[in-house]
Amino acid sequence: MSAQSSRQKGFVLVLTLWMLAIITIAAGYLADRVMHAMELAQRSQKNTQVLLNLSETRAEILFRLGTTRLSLYGLGQGPDGTIALDNRPYRGVGETIVRLQDNRGLLNLNIVSDDRLHRLLGILDVPAGQRGMLIDTLHDYVDVDSLKRLNGAEAPEYAAAGLPPPRNERLSTPFEPRRILGWRGLNQLWDNERLPSLSTTSYSVALNPNTAPWEVLATLPGMTNEVARNIIVQRKLIPFASPDQFAQLSGIPPALLFLQIIMLPSDAVRVIQSAPGLPWALQYNVSLTPNEDHGPWRIDYYYKTRLTYKDDKVKDIPELPKRSTLPAAFSAPFLP
Repeated sequence: MSAQSSRQKGFVLVLTLWMLAIITIAAGYLADRVMHAMELAQRSQKNTQVLLNLSETRAEILFRLGTTRLSLYGLGQGPDGTIALDNRPYRGVGETIVRLQDNRGLLNLNIVSDDRLHRLLGILDVPAGQRGMLIDTLHDYVDVDSLKRLNGAEAPEYAAAGLPPPRNERLSTPFEPRRILGWRGLNQLWDNERLPSLSTTSYSVALNPNTAPWEVLATLPGMTNEVARNIIVQRKLIPFASPDQFAQLSGIPPALLFLQIIMLPSDAVRVIQSAPGLPWALQYNVSLTPNEDHGPWRIDYYYKTRLTYKDDKVKDIPELPKRSTLPAAFSAPFLP
């Protein structure tokens, strides 16, 4: 009887220990799931707040574009309180980051000359032997006819490659060249969005040396990479006010700059928004339309793109300048 009682007590003890172990494991698993759910909820709440901050910053930028005059300095009238349009970063709502780029500071792929496009492709590390083919396929893609250039491609060549045919009309976004035969496979054009960051497809004409990156400045005839970089440094001190002033610093004869240089921003601005922690950025193009019935601006395209800028020290980035007081008699924001 005593031995049987001992065995029963031992069995109960083992069963109790097993039950306690199971309960402990279940409690630990439940606690881990609860912690994981809380982390997801906190992350979701944080992401929602970031999206709200991006939206508020976008609304602020659109308001500024629709109500602030453009000048040599950018979006504003003077060196103080003006938003530069050369893609430099500003801190928006929260810790979001916004960059504005004048389209006239970019290379317009719809109207660029073969010489300047050839030079840009060289800057982007495209071998010289491939540049002529890229230029011809671009022309064949945007022109309205179906005649194939020597190194170009029309519908039959796209069909043979298993690709959609060329649209035979102007490019609508700087990302569209990915569809052009021969362009999509060149990683040097698309790593860190190099080509889209330097090009535009808007209706802007000429080049604004006050807002162009050095790579675009270097496509001008007679311009070297070193001089182009020096121009970036000089214009931060004071913007160029005339083509003659730019010609003197660049060393390019004024005759070569005729009809190629305009010192004022265009009526189209590219906006890039990002936020720490997000692996993507928002890029959209805004065209000012003050005389249109639909409103003072139009969004030409809107993309979620790969993050190409690492703004680690957000606190060191200047905040967006405060709004300037509107003049009593306000007019369209195209000219100073």
